[in-house]
This record gives sequence, C-alpha cells and structure tokens, in this order.
Amino acid sequence: MTTTAPALASSWLTGTVRHRRRSPVRHEFQYRTGMLALNLADWSVFDQLGPLVSVESFNVLSLRRRDYLDPHIPDIQQAVRDRVETATRWRPDGPLELITHPRHFGYVFNPVSFYFCYRHGDDPANGAVPRVILAQITNTPWHERHVYCLEVGDVPVSNSGWRSVKAGFDKRFHVSPFNPMEQSYQWTFSFRGPELRIHMNVSGAESGKERAKSRVFDATLVVRRTPLTRKTVYRSLMRFPVESFKVVAGIYWHALRLKLKGVPFHTHPDKLPADHPSRGLGRDDRGRDNRKIDPDQGSPDSNGSACDTVTRITSWRT
Repeated sequence: MTTTAPALASSWLTGTVRHRRRSPVRHEFQYRTGMLALNLADWSVFDQLGPLVSVESFNVLSLRRRDYLDPHIPDIQQAVRDRVETATRWRPDGPLELITHPRHFGYVFNPVSFYFCYRHGDDPANGAVPRVILAQITNTPWHERHVYCLEVGDVPVSNSGWRSVKAGFDKRFHVSPFNPMEQSYQWTFSFRGPELRIHMNVSGAESGKERAKSRVFDATLVVRRTPLTRKTVYRSLMRFPVESFKVVAGIYWHALRLKLKGVPFHTHPDKLPADHPSRGLGRDDRGRDNRKIDPDQGSPDSNGSACDTVTRITSWRT
C-alpha cells in the first residue's frame, strides 16, 4: 500500500549567504545555502516527507524541539505565541513560520533562527509581511541564547514590489569574540512573492549619519521559496548534504583567518571587570525596550531611524 506525503504549508529556501567585514581588516565570503521555512503547524508531520526525515530522532534530516525557542514548553507553537504575547500583548492568530537549518545527521548549529508571526489570513508563500519577528540568536563557542522581538508597523510597497521591514537597535548579546558589545544593528527584512532577503549592518554605537561611517560588518541572506515536498527534500540533500556541519566549519575557518589577520578578541561581557560599563550587558534582559531612536530625524534613508518600520523592539535573554 502506497502512502502519499502530506501537502505542507512549509517551504524550502535556496540562495546565498554573504558576509563582509570592513574593519579593522577587510574580509569577505559568500556561499550557497539551503534551509527551511517551516510552518510550525507542519512540525508534527515533517517526518512524513520520507524515510530520511524525522522528528525527535536521529536521521539524515531531523528536527528537535530542544533546538528552538523556550524548549521547556512542549508545543513550539504555544511557545512562540506565549513569547510574542508577553512581548507585544498581541497573540498571533495566523501562520507561524520558522526560518532555520534542521539537523543534518543529528547535528545543527543555527547562529540565528527567525520566527515570522503573521496575521490571520496571511500567506507567507505570497510575500506577506509578518506582524512580529522573533530572532533567536545563539553565540559561539558559548551556546547561549538571546531573543530580539520586533513589532512591525506599516510597511509600504516599493516601486520594485518589495515590502521591507527596517529596524535599528543596540546590541545586547555577545555574538562573536571578534566584535565588541558597543555596537548597534540595522536590520532589513524584505518580502516579494516567493523571494526573501534579510540584511544586517553592524556599526559602532554612533547615531544618525555617523553610524554609516562606523559600519564594520554586514551580512545578507537572499533566498527563494519552493514548496516543501519529498522531492524537494531529496534534491536539497543532494545539493546540501551536510549544511549544518558546513555552517560550523565555516565559522571556525573564518575565525582562524580573522585571527591570522590580526583582528583582536573581545572578552565576553560576563568576564569583564566588575567596574566595566559593559559587564554583564544583556544578561538580565527580560523585555527591555531596545529600539534605537536617533536624534537626527532627517530625510529617510537606509541608515536613519526615520525609515524604521518596527514600532517596538524588546530584548530577552533565554
């Protein structure tokens, strides 16, 4: 008797990741990647995509609840809704989508996983814009976790059809030993049909026009959706058979190259002297309001807060 794989609302994402460091040395790389845009309603049937896929057990491709937000809550959809409601007083009533790498041969390390929380009736596959975005960041080598919650306001449509969510905020989590804590982020999430772009600038703590001058690093993910089917899974495994291992190997390989280029290490804030202003920064965040408001509200551009479409950002150590 032949069983038919379920029709899933999830997608597979294929595209490129690019990192560029500008200071204190120049360093750049780009590679192709494949990852999940998992509609969390599909979590329990993900393993029906074929014998190489499983949930909560070892396989070529698998999902484990403990890898994601608030694992002490068994139901991941409840965990996301609870977190968003606590942060924004809005309980998500539409699709919940997880942008992530699954485990490959039992292993995964996601520097960041995004949770897109949509309104009732929204269709992520057609380029809907989330009302709330959660970014769950895991640092290396410490494997600590931190969440930024971005509440999205009105998002205009550009002449090219893109709708972009923009946010500027201060860094509250030590991600890399090659970056200090005294920095700010400028994130842009862009949606157009099946296309998705996520761009991040990392700058010094300056505001307004000085922020662009102090930019030290940027990262860009450009991907396109295809429906998640058994055929898609098998094809992706042929193209990206050990993607999770590639992510970690890339982190340490490029860390070695940065070290050899003379980029200095920055001490984890928990290990700084007691009188240091960055000692323990972000460690006690439990909904800290973290939106960066610039005194310079000049003409809108890609770096000014006048362009921000996020109305509130909160910071959470998890």
